[in-house]
Amino acid sequence: MKISLRKMLAGIGLSSLASALIACQPTEPPTTPASEDAVIANTTPYAVGSSTVFIHDDSRPFDAVAGVNSGVRTLITEIWYPVAHEDISDKSVRATYGDYVFGNRKVHRKMMTQTTFFHLTPESVREGVSDADIDEAIKELFNRQRDSFVDAPVAKGSQSWPVVVMSHGDAGSRYNMQSACEYLASHGYIVIAPEHTGNSPYTMIGMDPALAENSSDVAYREQMADVLPLLDENGAYGEEASYGQSYTPLSDGLQVEGFADLDRSLIERVNDLRAAMATLDEMNERGPFAGRIDMSKVGLMGRSFGGATTLAGLMIEDRFTAGFAVVPPSLPDIRVLLPKEMLVSAPQESAILAAQGSFALANIHKPTMLLSGGEDELIIGMGYQMATMMESTLPTMDNPYPVLDNTFESANVPAIMAVVQNTNHGSFGVSGSYWFPLLKPDTFRMFFDKDREYTLLESEIAHRVQKEMVLAFFDLTIRGYQSRLEILRENPWADYETRIKIRGF
Repeated sequence: MKISLRKMLAGIGLSSLASALIACQPTEPPTTPASEDAVIANTTPYAVGSSTVFIHDDSRPFDAVAGVNSGVRTLITEIWYPVAHEDISDKSVRATYGDYVFGNRKVHRKMMTQTTFFHLTPESVREGVSDADIDEAIKELFNRQRDSFVDAPVAKGSQSWPVVVMSHGDAGSRYNMQSACEYLASHGYIVIAPEHTGNSPYTMIGMDPALAENSSDVAYREQMADVLPLLDENGAYGEEASYGQSYTPLSDGLQVEGFADLDRSLIERVNDLRAAMATLDEMNERGPFAGRIDMSKVGLMGRSFGGATTLAGLMIEDRFTAGFAVVPPSLPDIRVLLPKEMLVSAPQESAILAAQGSFALANIHKPTMLLSGGEDELIIGMGYQMATMMESTLPTMDNPYPVLDNTFESANVPAIMAVVQNTNHGSFGVSGSYWFPLLKPDTFRMFFDKDREYTLLESEIAHRVQKEMVLAFFDLTIRGYQSRLEILRENPWADYETRIKIRGF
């Protein structure tokens, strides 16, 4: 495994580490959840640094799921990490959303208008929002500051920090759960988020410094010779006809032939997460992170298809300790419907097609928290299709996620299930309604009663609920802070019509 850096990660903070103060964190911090964002203000244990790295996994081809079987699997990856508040000065550089596209405004506009999220298009905004309003909002977001500092010095000290790996959703990007990633880092976690090349729109592989003409990595450039023609003039990989992706899981819908593609996608994603952990292993050996990363305590979280990836990763990869799955799709065990020749025999890995053994999307294998939206039309609709196909329990207003609920109730490991009313599939993601709450619609027809409408929970509140839940959960399962279990049991988010069920703790 090799790491190529946008800025030399090994040099982060070397000039200032000698004068940095030790950032102390209590054994078990106060148990009251934060009432508002405090990543920049000196009210969290740490400020947050962020860096972009390119991971090269030369054990796999560039994009096998889409049939690109040459080149090197290359993953644009974001890392968030703790920084001492004292080391943030007027010379520190705040990260922006434009950084995610390496300062390329053309790709930024594509991300806002030509992906499956449809962040800002005339068809996806409130009535009365003009084209000029859309243009101005897209420009503003490009320069909008994030709650982290680019390549800030790592907080000095001797303690090591636990790790959380983040997996984005279908057509998502490494910023998919940015608010939660920054929040965890501000409380003493290292968070790493690889983009799943091929299933992430307009992935800017061409910005990899290892591909530059003056790069010393001649071998990598030679290996990538067949891939370079697949990149556009901006260095982006992905077809506009596929919303900037090379493949979409279940592109055939919930059809028998599509499940093999779904399984391949899940395994590719889990291997991407393994590559991210291998990168942290290397960082833990040398440079400013040496000895500071606790790889014995690795959490996994993801949103949407990343939530499904979380369930698959917890089943397949032993190094993951616990998982937090946000608006995950779930499937009953569909193997009974499939021809035997589709099933996968050991030692080949499989998430949902193993000839023997468990089924990732209908079982919980390690301590897991499930967070769903009460009005998630996409996931509830998928549940309807699957229930009809398998003649099983249909979703209802009282039980909108019967498969997920059964997965929780039958778990033989600790599990938590939370449903937040008046939230939909996008409520917890860093996407349209989070960026542009005044431009995006906030009133929708209820899924189970089309004659009634609901008002979407404010995005700021939805993200605060998610951040506090994810911190409490990983503090409990990774750090062993038992007081966090009391927070979850008390459900301080009940005012937002949040229901929580807990078993096995």
